[in-house]
Amino acid sequence: MKKVIYIFSVILAFSLVSCVTADRNSQKSATNNSSDGSAIENIVNRKSVRKYSDKKIEQDKIDTILKCGMAAPSAMNKQPWEILVVTDKEKLEKLAQIAPNASYSKNAQLAIIVCGDKTVSDKFWIQDCCAVTENILLAAESLELGAVWCAVYPSEEKVKEIREFFNLPENVIPLNIIPMGYPFEKEEPKQKYNPEKVHVNNW
Repeated sequence: MKKVIYIFSVILAFSLVSCVTADRNSQKSATNNSSDGSAIENIVNRKSVRKYSDKKIEQDKIDTILKCGMAAPSAMNKQPWEILVVTDKEKLEKLAQIAPNASYSKNAQLAIIVCGDKTVSDKFWIQDCCAVTENILLAAESLELGAVWCAVYPSEEKVKEIREFFNLPENVIPLNIIPMGYPFEKEEPKQKYNPEKVHVNNW
């Protein structure tokens, strides 16, 4: 009887060790999947990059960034966004003059202007285009590119000048400018999480 109990105890112990090992491997796999250059890692590592190298951005990366941008959610799936990609150096310099807060454009390899069409969604075009912008920034981070969000709207002067310079239709409003390029130097993301700003169930 003692021998049977001993054998059973050994089998049970072995089973417990196997379960713990499998669970640890599963957790390790999940951790690796979340830090392989996708979602979570890109979100926490995203930073505003304002200095760029002379290295050109490959066309396939530009295409990927635009696809990611347009994968954003939108109210009632109306997708009111229009995206203008600026790669011409003279136009990038002019863009920096029109919007001094986006002066980084003159040294960028390109700038993306995210616009909203008010005739498609008059109420929610801003929210929808902000979602597009964040997707673009995260995609840039994933592809080892640097970018920064520079506001245009609601400055009437900037909106007017950009609309005129790029021949935008009257119903299309430029929300922001995103200068982009390979980072000139390595930059670290800022730690922004603040538990004091989290409120559960009530203020």
